[in-house]
Amino acid sequence: MADEHTHPGGDTGDVPMPDEEGLDGPGSGDLGSGQNEAPGTDGPSTGRALAQKGAEAGIKKASGSDMAVSAVRGAQKARKGDIVGGTQDVAASGAGALTTAAVAGTGVGAPIAGAAGSAVTTLAQTKAFRYVLVAVAALTACALVTQVIIVASVSAIIAGAIVPATGQTAVFSQTCTETSTPAAGPDQVVGSGIEEKAWNYLRGAGYTEEQTAGVMGNIQRESGFNPFIAEGSAGTPNVSSGWGLVQWTADRHAKVRDAVIAELGDRFYVAAPSMDQLPESMTQEDIDTMVLFQLRYIISELEGTEKAAGDHLAATTTVAEATESFESKYERAGVVALSERIANAEAFYEKFAGSPVPDAGGTQAQTGTDTPSATMTPEDVASATGASSGADCGGSSIAPSGQAGQVAECPSGTEGCVNIAALTKPSASLSCPDGTSDHGTTNAYYRGTGVQVRLCSLDGTSDTGGDPIIMNATIAPAFMAFWNEAKQAGIDLSFTSTYRSHAKQESLYASSPGGAARPGWSNHEFGMAFDIGGFPASYSRHNCGTTQTPENACSYPGTGAQLERWKQIRELGLKHGMYIHDEEFWHIEFIPSGLNRDRNIDTYQG
Repeated sequence: MADEHTHPGGDTGDVPMPDEEGLDGPGSGDLGSGQNEAPGTDGPSTGRALAQKGAEAGIKKASGSDMAVSAVRGAQKARKGDIVGGTQDVAASGAGALTTAAVAGTGVGAPIAGAAGSAVTTLAQTKAFRYVLVAVAALTACALVTQVIIVASVSAIIAGAIVPATGQTAVFSQTCTETSTPAAGPDQVVGSGIEEKAWNYLRGAGYTEEQTAGVMGNIQRESGFNPFIAEGSAGTPNVSSGWGLVQWTADRHAKVRDAVIAELGDRFYVAAPSMDQLPESMTQEDIDTMVLFQLRYIISELEGTEKAAGDHLAATTTVAEATESFESKYERAGVVALSERIANAEAFYEKFAGSPVPDAGGTQAQTGTDTPSATMTPEDVASATGASSGADCGGSSIAPSGQAGQVAECPSGTEGCVNIAALTKPSASLSCPDGTSDHGTTNAYYRGTGVQVRLCSLDGTSDTGGDPIIMNATIAPAFMAFWNEAKQAGIDLSFTSTYRSHAKQESLYASSPGGAARPGWSNHEFGMAFDIGGFPASYSRHNCGTTQTPENACSYPGTGAQLERWKQIRELGLKHGMYIHDEEFWHIEFIPSGLNRDRNIDTYQG
């Protein structure tokens, strides 16, 4: 019969585990239900409780202890969501098992060890133990939370120290920059060869095609466009003979030699093995640099010491006229060979005439500034030399220390000695003196090397272009003394250009053949040079007067009140460590230029 149960043999005591539905009701040890079933209550819960008790009795009988029962009970409670109750029962089972093992290890009999384990299991299932378990769990949780809070607090403190410092670094790293995008520097002259580069440069400098061809016809005769060739293919240059594109000789050779060494370095003053061969030590970039330098130098002469030749060339209209003009007025060659020069010029005209005119100066840069020339006004010079710096930044990448700068004496104590070593030290940590405002720090340049300096701007006054009068903090106190004494003496003192950024110098160098120093080599970039405004004479290099000075300054080329004004500025400048340039009457600076040109100035280089 289907409903009959067959019991082979005697009663084994095996009781089948009830299914899940039969165990829904809480058992006798369930502390998670929150209630106890009233004795004698009828309904499904009573049946489930009885089934639970029967199952537990079977497990105890089979295992011989309460520990297995407690483990099963804990698993059932955990499955139903009573995590605390389940955990208690499982813990009770584990405690009982450990107790049994420990007692058995002492050598007592198994019954005694089992009884001890059951006792511990039963104790661990009581409400009191559960409260203890909950308390321990709570204390553990509190300890963990406290640890998290402590770690979070320490992290916050550390982050608070790091993040502001990082933020300050980001802010302080802002240095004085141009508000406009500067033109690219003269990285290379335009063209596939030296001849084409020379053509483009001269055309970009404003010379007509005929005049450019005439100049190039002469260069071909003199050097074959080898900027390193020495006369007679000599192994080393000698000032008594020719050298370079136009074969400068004697005192003109000495001057271009000094200029090359001062701006490019000793290694550029070398001789090529032959007219058809360039020095092996020179890279293509070096060659372009030398070509650009010599073309700029030629134009600087045509606008300065050789101005008469420049004016004569500018009046020519044909290739032959331009060729003859350049030879007779500028080259003044020992061997004229005019027909050869004209033939060369006509060949260049035939080859390059009609080609597009390149950017200003024949380089890759494009800019709107002009070359300082004999026809320029002081305002024109202010524009060309970068008086409008566009600088509008403040702040500092290095906090000022409160210490002011100074024009230090030389260690020897010699009067009039210039301590260049002290002047060229970083000044970013210095503070700006009274009468000036902190204009921030920047990477300024001295002889091609970047140095962190602090810039100070003169309060309440601007240059002739309306921009701040900016200077290096090292010389700011000396400049302020110079400025104040000039005002007290009633000396008319204005400036067309002061500090000039590296980007501005690159733009100026690209656009002003012969009119600006190589980027990184101008005292304007270092914040130690000032161009004086207000003179009616031409602001062109080498436009110097006849007044002689011990330091061979370029004197004002005029007379009367303006010459007296120049003398007053020079004398006051020397008192505070400033020197007039030896080739520019309007340029006054703390680090004297032209020290290789017999300035009679003692210096200390360190």
